[in-house]
Amino acid sequence: MTRTYLVVIEKGTDGGWSAFAPDVPGTGGMGDSAAEAVTSLRAGIGYLFEDIIKRGLPIPAAVSTIMNFSEFDPNPDESHYEIEWLTVTVRELAGTLQHDAQQAA
Repeated sequence: MTRTYLVVIEKGTDGGWSAFAPDVPGTGGMGDSAAEAVTSLRAGIGYLFEDIIKRGLPIPAAVSTIMNFSEFDPNPDESHYEIEWLTVTVRELAGTLQHDAQQAA
């Protein structure tokens, strides 16, 4: 099963980057570059989905197609945002994380 989520990437005032997917609450990523932030977000989504799968709950639907920055940023014109799509394959993420956990044990 694959899902493609809208991802918001923001450059911080300190030069670092953060990323989040509005349809996957409770996850986020950070890094020294936009790519690192998205990689970190992907890992967070993977861990969340692994837990969701273990609990037998549904994976969050990908429904967002736009982002209203003024909902969470009072000065969006003064900030730097990027938008991209992140496709995740649920079985691959869950399997990879399970394999990683077995290797660490």
